[in-house]
Amino acid sequence: MKEVLVSVASQGRENYNAAQLNLIRSSLNTNNGRNWYGDYLIRSVDGYVDEYLGVKITKEWPETKEFGVSWQHKDMPYQFKPYAVWEAYEKGYQRVLWCDSTIRIMKNPEPLWEKCNQRGILAWDNEGHPLKHWISDYAVKKTGLQDLEAKQIMACCIMFDFSNPITETIVRQWIEGSRNNSFHHSTNGSSRKDFRTDRHDQSYLSALLSVHGIEVEPYGELAYPHYTPIKPTFLNWGVG
Repeated sequence: MKEVLVSVASQGRENYNAAQLNLIRSSLNTNNGRNWYGDYLIRSVDGYVDEYLGVKITKEWPETKEFGVSWQHKDMPYQFKPYAVWEAYEKGYQRVLWCDSTIRIMKNPEPLWEKCNQRGILAWDNEGHPLKHWISDYAVKKTGLQDLEAKQIMACCIMFDFSNPITETIVRQWIEGSRNNSFHHSTNGSSRKDFRTDRHDQSYLSALLSVHGIEVEPYGELAYPHYTPIKPTFLNWGVG
């Protein structure tokens, strides 16, 4: 089953376009064999190169047949993410690996696909940041979330296996969240005392996983650089 690595970058607070080149480089690491053997669907909407190390880079926002072109990030935060995943699915890919430009692939993720197939979506716990602190009242209502103690995921790296039918259902609902104003700044508040701020796409997908009873993986295979007990598969390195 053919896999595809999907990523979208643009110039923001930091140089995410340059970081995306490091993501590509990490996937092609040849010290112990390549870290990624699948295809690529890479977009760098205001970037400066059309390809890097043989990987094509498209300078446009994601475009789907069913939902059209993603809004720009400034107009609808992170709508590009579910659109990019759906675009890959429309192109015939059953296995989709989403990576933010800040991710470095440290080893071949092939062993993780079996667990992803069982769940439909494989996402990792944003340890120490439970969902109740990061989801708006509006999104709680739209998703039907009941368990405010649910885990919040790290949306910087997510694996999707569309051969499990629950995946299409959830990604459709994720896209709907980006279209029903749940990701917008105008709906990102809450009256809850423990609320901090809305995490848009991340909190919405976290809620959907809880609603559908999909287990969230413990922190470890996706980790930050200070995490040293094991070598993670995915490292959230940052921009530098």
